[in-house]
Amino acid sequence: MAYVEYDCTDHIATIRMNRPERLNAMSRELSAELRAAFAGFVSDDDAWVAILTGTGRAFCAGRDLKAQAEGGPPPNPTYSAEWNIFGVPDTDKPLIAAVNGYAIGAGWYMAAGCDIRVAAESAVFGMGEIPTGVLGPYWFPGAEVLPWALAAEFTLLGEHISADRLAGLGLLNEVVPDDHLMRAAQSWAQKFVALPPLHVRRTKALMSAMRQIPHTEMIEREMEARQFLNNLGDTKEAAAAFAEKRPPIFKGA
Repeated sequence: MAYVEYDCTDHIATIRMNRPERLNAMSRELSAELRAAFAGFVSDDDAWVAILTGTGRAFCAGRDLKAQAEGGPPPNPTYSAEWNIFGVPDTDKPLIAAVNGYAIGAGWYMAAGCDIRVAAESAVFGMGEIPTGVLGPYWFPGAEVLPWALAAEFTLLGEHISADRLAGLGLLNEVVPDDHLMRAAQSWAQKFVALPPLHVRRTKALMSAMRQIPHTEMIEREMEARQFLNNLGDTKEAAAAFAEKRPPIFKGA
């Protein structure tokens, strides 16, 4: 079974995460196929814009906590010149997120990394790292230019946020009925296809250069923090509690 489905028609690529039985939770296999699909999109001159979405009840529910509970500490993220902190490629082609259902952790970051964000009315967002025993997304406030109070709420508490609230804060372009989601995403994509593609790409490249992202020193500090936290008992307890569907018991150690 393909964990990611890819199609390109009339200059519009559709990249669909396809692990619905696990709410498209990020596994090694899904991550590898997603990168391959994005690489194909970036290198395809006939693909001018991409829509990222998920199969079933979720866009992406974050990392696979059940696998983490069975197999040890969570994996550290990898950054490169081609792959950024949002989990999407650094490309000058427009990216559209069509968010269905849960967009938690990695799902929310991928949506945030897209240029246009369209969400179904039932979509739910959240950054669940700290409650599930992982270093919180410290970079999110700077990258998204959020007011500090909102950044602290979203990043540190890890609570779920409705699509309507995010839209009211200017973090979504459109919220639509669930059964209109892909139609709305296609409409946005067609707007890009109607424009001169190289003008769009050169302008997005300059916009991206203005965005704040962690530099080398911050990434080194992040890796140190992750190594420290991954060795804590609380990290293992968070994943175990999720897998066993019980409240976690944290000890600060």
